[in-house]
Amino acid sequence: MGERILNYRKRAGLSQERLAELLGVSRQAVSKWEGDAAQPELDKIVALARLFGITTDQPLLGERPNPGPPTEAAPEKREPRWYLLGILPLAVGAYLLIRGVLQLSAVSGLCEFMKLPGFLS
Repeated sequence: MGERILNYRKRAGLSQERLAELLGVSRQAVSKWEGDAAQPELDKIVALARLFGITTDQPLLGERPNPGPPTEAAPEKREPRWYLLGILPLAVGAYLLIRGVLQLSAVSGLCEFMKLPGFLS
């Protein structure tokens, strides 16, 4: 990890002393990190990542960020749409109700046309 910190510091054009000031540590601490004689604390790793514009994985693991999408993402599991089963009986019921009213209306009109008293009254 020390070599990676050294490389990032040099790319940023910072001296060990200036990096130490920015992180709130001594120049000797930065020197120990770069020489792998000591490891920075977690909050210092986060500060380094922010300062250099990198992820925390990069100084810790040496990984480069992957700019593209994942090579093979797991398929997204969709939840069943159970509410559709509740809508279906409502739609069928509404259809049958409207159909029944229309048939009753047609029969009533037919009875009046044929003058059948009391059939549906």
